[in-house]
Amino acid sequence: MQRLYSMFPAGRAGAGLLILRVVVALQLPAVSACCARPAMASWMELLAQGLAVLLCIGILTPLLALLCVVMAGFCLFSLGQVFVPVLAIVMANAVVLALLGPGAYSLDAKFFGRRLIVQSDTRS
Repeated sequence: MQRLYSMFPAGRAGAGLLILRVVVALQLPAVSACCARPAMASWMELLAQGLAVLLCIGILTPLLALLCVVMAGFCLFSLGQVFVPVLAIVMANAVVLALLGPGAYSLDAKFFGRRLIVQSDTRS
């Protein structure tokens, strides 16, 4: 993760990224509801719930955001033009989240954020 993002912003920018993660997570049930084929409905709901939880806590955010784009794209191409505005908004928000990163208020920042190396002077 650290190679993808040079910093994990805190403050207002970090709060904005937290809100964006929650918004994308809240949009996922709409995506799984759009793919209402009986054979795939339970799998899509399970995938959407798992993605929503992981996005809210902010673990592997870029990968999960791209998975949201793939899921919404699959629904878009399988259903045709029924829910195009909803799916387009979900895809756009997920792409923005993948490009901007998770922010400081995430587990990605905790696990992959910048480290401070302190060198002690042990010479006597």
